[in-house]
Amino acid sequence: MKKIILGLFLLISATLYASLINDGISAAQKGNNKKAAELFTKACEDKQALGCYYTGQAYSKGEVVKKDLNEAFNYFTKSCNLGLADGCMALGKNYYYGAGTTKNYEKARKIFISTCAEGYSEGCFITGLIYEIGQGAVQNKSTAKQYYKKACDLGEGNGCKYYKQLSRVGVK
Repeated sequence: MKKIILGLFLLISATLYASLINDGISAAQKGNNKKAAELFTKACEDKQALGCYYTGQAYSKGEVVKKDLNEAFNYFTKSCNLGLADGCMALGKNYYYGAGTTKNYEKARKIFISTCAEGYSEGCFITGLIYEIGQGAVQNKSTAKQYYKKACDLGEGNGCKYYKQLSRVGVK
């Protein structure tokens, strides 16, 4: 009996959380961005990674709420910590560019390596850039080439371009 009650509670909770995100998306599509932001923030408070990501985007862009890169950074951190790879990509970019936080190429690199492992072509491409330039890691063009190849394999056109460039100059 306890298992049935727990199962029903989890099902109702999941439906409520999905409803907050869906209602937020619906509000945004109807042009009610303020309501959308409220719903996404509530979803984040309820530990929904996508709600945190959308709230971070709102603060990052400043179209719905006042632009605040520190708040965007905080929401992207929550989203990433809750396991959303898009949130991790955004967090990595915040570290890389110093948006809402101090630039930290090493942290950015670690995050991008993680998103690359999850199949995000952009994470692979940026990791390649980091290794080619030597930001947050010892410069290593062979490693950069490997990441560019993976980015290319995942459909990132610039990954293909950079991979070919390194191949032409003889990088193994």
